[in-house]
Amino acid sequence: MKILMLFSSPPLPPPLDLGGTKRNLPFFLELVKYNDVSVLAFGTPEEEQLFRSTYGGLCDEVRFVNWNRPRILKAMQLLWLLGTGRSSLRMIYRPAMQQAINEMAAQGRFDLIHCCAQAFGLFRFPADIPVTSDAHDVNYDKSRRIAENAHSLLSKIRWSLEGRFGKREEIALCRKFDLLTTTTERDCQLFRKDLPDLNMAVVQNGAGKAFFEELGIQPEPFTMVFTGLFIYLPNSDGILYFLDEVFPRILSLEPQARIYVVGKSPTRQMLARASEKVIVTGFVDDVRPYMARGQVFVIPLLAGGGIRGKALEAMAMKRPIVTTTIGVEGIHLRHEESALFADTPDAFAKAVVRLFRDPGLRDRLTASAFATAESSYIWEAKGKELNALLRSVVEARAKKTSLNPSPAANVGERKAV
Repeated sequence: MKILMLFSSPPLPPPLDLGGTKRNLPFFLELVKYNDVSVLAFGTPEEEQLFRSTYGGLCDEVRFVNWNRPRILKAMQLLWLLGTGRSSLRMIYRPAMQQAINEMAAQGRFDLIHCCAQAFGLFRFPADIPVTSDAHDVNYDKSRRIAENAHSLLSKIRWSLEGRFGKREEIALCRKFDLLTTTTERDCQLFRKDLPDLNMAVVQNGAGKAFFEELGIQPEPFTMVFTGLFIYLPNSDGILYFLDEVFPRILSLEPQARIYVVGKSPTRQMLARASEKVIVTGFVDDVRPYMARGQVFVIPLLAGGGIRGKALEAMAMKRPIVTTTIGVEGIHLRHEESALFADTPDAFAKAVVRLFRDPGLRDRLTASAFATAESSYIWEAKGKELNALLRSVVEARAKKTSLNPSPAANVGERKAV
C-alpha cells in the first residue's frame, strides 16, 4: 500500500520520542516494513532535518510544516476558542498543513491516509482516498477527569469547558474516518456510545525492545521511580499528589525512602519539592538506568486517558508497580497478581512499603508482569495488527467502488468539520 501518515508532532528518534511519539514512532517503523510510506508532520526545520537524517531513507516523501508560534499567542487562541464555545482541538489547524495535504494527495496516488491524531479531522481530504485515525485517548473524557481533580477554581472551569465543548467537536471529527483505532477497550466503548456505526478497533501499545534488555544495574533499597513528560498535566498533577499526600506517609513508615522523578519539563511546583529524598532529574537521554535503580515503580495518576507506556516499560524491566486504578487502565495487570493497586494516599503508601520489605512479593509481581509484557505488548505484533486493519479499509473501499462505479465515486472532497 501507499500510505500518507500525518503527525501532529514530529516522530523523532530516542531520546526525543516523547509523549505521543512513544506510540507514533513504533507504528511508523512497523508500517514502513510492509508499505510505501510518506510522512507529513508538524515540526521545526531542525526537527525535519533530524527526521530526514534518521528515517528519511525509509520514506517515499517527507514534508514538515512549521507551526511554532509564541506561547502568548497560543494562550490567546485558547482563551478565544473557549470563550466562543469551541475546544483546543482546533489549535491544530494551519492553512499551510491543508495546502501540504492537498499537494501531496494530488502528486502521489495514495491508497490510504493515516492520521496519528483525531484532531486531523479538521482538515479536508480527497473523497476517493480512505482516511483512518489513531486516538491516543478520548480528549473530552481526559478533560473531565482533569477537571474533577483540579485544585483551583480557574483550572476546574477551564477543563470543564474543554470537556463540554470538546465532546461535541471530537465526536464530529471522528465521524470523518473510515477507521478509528484506540489504545484501550474503555476508550473504544466511550466513542462507541456516540458513534455506534463507526468502524473501530483497539490496538494497544507495546514496550520497546530496549526495555527488555538486562542493564546489570541493581535496584537501590527503599527507592522509587516515576517517569513522564511533565507538560502533560496528568503526569505533573499525579506526581504532585504523590509528593504531597503519599510520600510523607511512606517516610513515616520508612525514613530511608526516596524517589527519582524523571522526565522533561518538570514544573516549578515539582522543582520546589526537590530535595535529597526527591531527585527531580529533568530531561535525560535514557530513562532505563533510572528505572533500573528503583526498587518500586510508582504510577500515582488521578487523570488521563489511553494507555500508559510507562507501565509497559516497567513491566518489561521487571520493576514492581504500585499504581492507582487509572494508572494502568487498559493494561492486563491484576491486583496482588502482577501489581499492587491503591487509590488512596494511605493505601498507596502502605503498598510501597510492603514491597520495600517483601522481596518475595516483588519477585512474584515482576515475574507475572514481565510474562504479560512478553506475550501481549510487543511492538512488532501491534504493528502487524495495525497494518492488517489499514489493509482491510483499503480492500473494503476497493470492493465498494467496484460494486458502485458511479461517476461521483472518485471526485470531490471529504469536508473539514
